[in-house]
Amino acid sequence: MTIPLGTVPDQNWRSRTPVRRGHIDAPTWAGPRAFASRPSSVHRRLEYAEHDRVFRAINPQLQPGMLVIWERAPWRVAEIREIPQDLWPAPWITHWDRHFRFWFDGKQEQPAPDPATWRDRPVNVVLEPDGGGKRKHLAARASLEWPILPEHYAVCRSCGELPPCREELLEKHVDRQVAKSDRLLSIPAGACMGCGETIGSRQKEVAFPGPNLWRLDLPEGTARFHARGDCSDWVNQYRKQWQEQGAPVSEEQPSLFGESEG
Repeated sequence: MTIPLGTVPDQNWRSRTPVRRGHIDAPTWAGPRAFASRPSSVHRRLEYAEHDRVFRAINPQLQPGMLVIWERAPWRVAEIREIPQDLWPAPWITHWDRHFRFWFDGKQEQPAPDPATWRDRPVNVVLEPDGGGKRKHLAARASLEWPILPEHYAVCRSCGELPPCREELLEKHVDRQVAKSDRLLSIPAGACMGCGETIGSRQKEVAFPGPNLWRLDLPEGTARFHARGDCSDWVNQYRKQWQEQGAPVSEEQPSLFGESEG
């Protein structure tokens, strides 16, 4: 049975362990911008200094020995090296040429950009698995923020990844799909394939000809939905899957794009 899938897991992964944001170049900002427009006073300057210290504490300059996250695992920064411009990988050369051309074409009132201090220049970062192992050499842009782990962190006992690990997210994803499949299996023939409610004789509907792609056990012509706003997301999901099957547009029911309720 083919069921409509949700979002693919692991697209926006974040570690459960709180992290700081590491920077290749030392942060040069002066702190929260909210203070810039406030009148100066002794109290305000002290408050500003406190916020500035906190801000810098969570945005440190990346240093050898720090623990960072790479590919869901804890790695120790072993070395950070600048890459000479004549050894830059091809994508950076193209990006730098574009950046310099942008300055040359309209930003010449500012100093010419310097490849040695360019915020997106490539930097060689050498990582070593925490606890020892084969080192990894990465060419990363200098502006990349590195998630810095504390010295005390948790890992999955089964796979060794930082939580939530891939297996945990996959299990949740599968559970959601099973729940969605169970819901579809409970919908009787002739009912709305979205909400599962009966489509009344006076209600407008969106109908798709051919086999029911979500319920192959039902006869053809049973892919029907309410033509209302509450069911429009299901209609769009089914339409996309239906069109991917190569169904010609001429086969669409006249009611498919008709006026909807609600």
